[in-house]
Amino acid sequence: MSDIKEALQEIGYSNITDNGKYYRMRPIYRDSTNNTSLSVDKETGFFRDFSSNQRGSFSDLVKLTLNLKSSNEAKRWIVRKGVSDSKVVKQKPEAKHHRVFAPSEIESYKPDHSYWEGRDIPLEVLNKFNGGVCESGKMMGRYVFPIYSLNEKIIGLAGRDVLKKKANNGFERPKWKLMGDKSKWTFPVHVNFSLLQERKKVILVESIGDALSLMTAGINNVLVTFGTDISVEIINLLLKIDPDRITISLNNDYDNNNIGNKASYKIKTKLLKYFDQHQVKVMLPTKNDFGEMTKAEIMDWAYGRTKG
Repeated sequence: MSDIKEALQEIGYSNITDNGKYYRMRPIYRDSTNNTSLSVDKETGFFRDFSSNQRGSFSDLVKLTLNLKSSNEAKRWIVRKGVSDSKVVKQKPEAKHHRVFAPSEIESYKPDHSYWEGRDIPLEVLNKFNGGVCESGKMMGRYVFPIYSLNEKIIGLAGRDVLKKKANNGFERPKWKLMGDKSKWTFPVHVNFSLLQERKKVILVESIGDALSLMTAGINNVLVTFGTDISVEIINLLLKIDPDRITISLNNDYDNNNIGNKASYKIKTKLLKYFDQHQVKVMLPTKNDFGEMTKAEIMDWAYGRTKG
């Protein structure tokens, strides 16, 4: 025996699927019905259980799976089976550090919520996000939402233009300006992570504005993709939550080459590598986006989602 897959089969894993640089399978050391929750690196054997957030070297996985008493016992098992010890105990390098914004970055924001209140977003929703209008710097003239990580570090800023002025080049300013590495964002988990875990239902939307409209209608189990693709970070979060239903609801761009419509189905295809067919559904807003829908229309949409 010489490779990771054979060793996995030897300790009892089956239905191992090939996912590029990784193998995916159901963790047999705990109760689980998710056939892709456990990821094992093909080269290093480093494993990660997305649902339980356990991770470690291949010898750690062997110890956990076989319920061995020590890591040394696991390493001896690996050597006996002919798997290269230098290969499987090698750990992945630490991920590079991404920018973290100091709390002082947002302390100067003006608590002027009139832009969103004019779009029928109540203060009780807005106050959850510590946002405000930036009056200087790169985000000047934008209502800025700090993007928090699960450990409540500010890892990004998302600013919605509230001035509607033209930029220096004469063109309209972009509606949204993002600062930070959005591939690491899982907004708004700092306010709804426990709810997502409890309800096991997640709605993916394209922008913060969509999320605010849903939350105004009492629908709080949302995640924002910040565009028409889904990041690895969000996929990892979904694997950790292991939801019963993921509803993909990007913009309904029927009047713009169906960009959001097509992107929703591309995201579905990606998610079906990790989740079963019955867990993933595309259900677009009945108008261009949720911001264009009334609260009553959103509630009708939500009722259709639960019936589907």
